[in-house]
Amino acid sequence: MHECPHCHQESISTLQKLLAISPMRVCCFACQQYSHIHNTYALVALTVWIVMTWLLIALAYWFQMSFLLLGSIPAMVIAVDRYLIKAPLSKVQV
Repeated sequence: MHECPHCHQESISTLQKLLAISPMRVCCFACQQYSHIHNTYALVALTVWIVMTWLLIALAYWFQMSFLLLGSIPAMVIAVDRYLIKAPLSKVQV
């Protein structure tokens, strides 16, 4: 569970937080206020995933080992964990 920026209670699930990228928003179960993750964090996560995937493609081509392409899945998990799950929720201006 993640902390609501309004009431500071742990009432937002990880799935809700991942789906709350601006302009989408998530409603806190405790205070019924809305919040979201700023687009910047989503763009950073996407950029990290793309760069890591292209690096793995280059390594797979260089070493002729196609199993390195499976590294794209952990690359996505690392990018989402590092830059989306740990991103702060922002209050929605109504």
